Amino acid sequence: MPLAGQVVGDGIRLVRPVGRGSHSLVYFAVTREGQPCAVKIFPPHLSSFADREYEHANNLHHPRLGRMLGRAQVNDQPALIATLARGEVLFQRYAQRPAAHHDRRAFLLTMAHLLDALGYMHGQGLVHRDIKPENIIVESDGSAKLVDFDLSGPAQETFDAPTRFGTAAFQSPEAARGDPLGPASDLYGVGVLLGWGIYGALPEPGETLGGSTDPLSTLHLALTRPDPGDRPESALQARKELLRLTGLPY
Repeated sequence: MPLAGQVVGDGIRLVRPVGRGSHSLVYFAVTREGQPCAVKIFPPHLSSFADREYEHANNLHHPRLGRMLGRAQVNDQPALIATLARGEVLFQRYAQRPAAHHDRRAFLLTMAHLLDALGYMHGQGLVHRDIKPENIIVESDGSAKLVDFDLSGPAQETFDAPTRFGTAAFQSPEAARGDPLGPASDLYGVGVLLGWGIYGALPEPGETLGGSTDPLSTLHLALTRPDPGDRPESALQARKELLRLTGLPY
């Protein structure tokens, strides 16, 4: 049954599907006051994922993170209501590549905002576990928000069996092994994105990008070291180094 046009929760009207989360279908919607928002609809058998995401994201309040607004039911399917981030996903926003060359100031602001968001999340004891372009919404000036907390959870969370989180191209070695993940795993994903911004391409499996004279290349290499203990100590330290290397006052 088509969902567009349905009214859910406190007068929120579903307008059209706009994408998919790791476990959900995402609809553009409007509140009864006409404000845009996003409604993430989960299949009934994945209700535990909706519960987890709400539990983790509902207490996150930071200008660089998408914000949870509430819960609802859509045809007996659990749904989450969140703010709608304005802009485009990172790869669409930076269509001219390499981004650090063609649109450097905006791209560096995006990276600084991403590290801001992660610094806050990590300070709350949570890791995002799915850093990728689709989860970073970027405005025309480079301002960015990190969204989609489907896979987020406590740092170093353990499971009964090895559990692999994330998207392969941006996945840390420890995530690929199914190890418990800490903040350093998110920083690895940031490093992959930074390398893409510098070189205009993602590395092939087992390949290490190098050879750039861009001062950011040293931070890229530090963030993508195989051993998580060898990466920067925190997202805020990485942000500080980003600003030091580029001389920009974000």
